[in-house]
Amino acid sequence: MLKQLVQGRSAISGHVRSLYKRHIKEHTCPTLGELLEALHLEIRTYSKVFIVVDALDECPEDNGTRAGLVTELRSLPGTVNLMVTSRDLTSIARVFLGAKRLDIRANTQDLRRYIQGRISREPRLAGHVKGDPTLQDYIVKKVLENVRGM
Repeated sequence: MLKQLVQGRSAISGHVRSLYKRHIKEHTCPTLGELLEALHLEIRTYSKVFIVVDALDECPEDNGTRAGLVTELRSLPGTVNLMVTSRDLTSIARVFLGAKRLDIRANTQDLRRYIQGRISREPRLAGHVKGDPTLQDYIVKKVLENVRGM
């Protein structure tokens, strides 16, 4: 995020420039704390910032990574507009309790058409499935079972 904010500017801020020079000189990498501080400072130079976090559910939960990410995102200045996408998981819904929410579910018929189209365009599958409609039906059925409206 910091990189994207910095690249959007015509000039690099003094804080980011000195952070970069110090770590280049010392052959080190900035700490998470230093990067977060720089991110906060850069965000404050914009009137509005939009951050999209796609598939938060894929961020590991067991080692605290997801919780840490959410904590940091929530600590960003008020000029940040945050949008998060995720599967419907209780642990994530609980974290965003009270936030605006839009539930989107895939339509089974649309998914069926999409899967059938992908099978017909996939050279590894098309030859095998073309002559065996039962196999295609089986593949479609199994994929739809595993998707469960995702």
